Amino acid sequence: MSISSKPPTSRPLRPLNVAPALLQGLHEHIAELNAADAALPGCPAVEIACSKSQTALAARLMANAFVHNQDRGWLAWLPPLEVTRVRSGDTRRAQEKIGRVIDYLCAAAAFEGGLVLLESADVPGGREIRGASLWGLPPAVPGTEPWWHLATYGAPAALRSYGLLRAVAAAGAANALVRASEEAMHRLGFPARCIYAQMGCVQPVHQGQGVSRRMFEPFRLLADRFNLVYRLESSSPETNDQRVFSNFRFEKIGEHRFGASRFNSVGPYAINLMVRRPRPEVPCP
Repeated sequence: MSISSKPPTSRPLRPLNVAPALLQGLHEHIAELNAADAALPGCPAVEIACSKSQTALAARLMANAFVHNQDRGWLAWLPPLEVTRVRSGDTRRAQEKIGRVIDYLCAAAAFEGGLVLLESADVPGGREIRGASLWGLPPAVPGTEPWWHLATYGAPAALRSYGLLRAVAAAGAANALVRASEEAMHRLGFPARCIYAQMGCVQPVHQGQGVSRRMFEPFRLLADRFNLVYRLESSSPETNDQRVFSNFRFEKIGEHRFGASRFNSVGPYAINLMVRRPRPEVPCP
């Protein structure tokens, strides 16, 4: 997927609702890491999405990767026929359906401290987006997604992608997962104020090229700088927990299981609940 970094005709996003000190720190860490990687082939870099076209591209990239990897957490609520198509190699419709929902989730997260991060590198004709991720940070102004945004964007996206009954089931499953993660955090004494890695992906062809590191590293530095935990829910524990997340010192604190149901098209599966504890910097004497 190749685009110019900031298309001139793209509609800008709403201002980021992130605590000012954290946002400033994030910009500083991104700039430092980009400068350190500038001499690498392709001049790889990360940036915070600042336009609607960038978040839409990120949503498509994440949907394509999740479908390519047959991520059960995303395929579960599609109709069984759609899952059969994916397993036979026909992924276009599933990518469109899931991409539509992720695009909405990126917009909804912005009300509560969310932002989208993109990783890209130079290719002939422009820059190629190789990785994308959605993050939640402590907000500048506490709040939730307004009802009009859900009614105008969320409900139509879910209905078009899943149909009424499956959309209700998918929303219930998503809410149950968030509750399970927050309850595990509370039970173990972790603070509610944290960094939240909501979702992310690397294009399959670019795995093993440091893309995940570039997307995670700014938030690792931010977490350590401000003494913040950050959490995630791993929907592909067989491939990601040891290969990716353990390298960033995430630990499993529980799991959330989804059982068989008439709306779950992939059967029972588990999602691991994970956290990374901060390692505050020790000032030099």
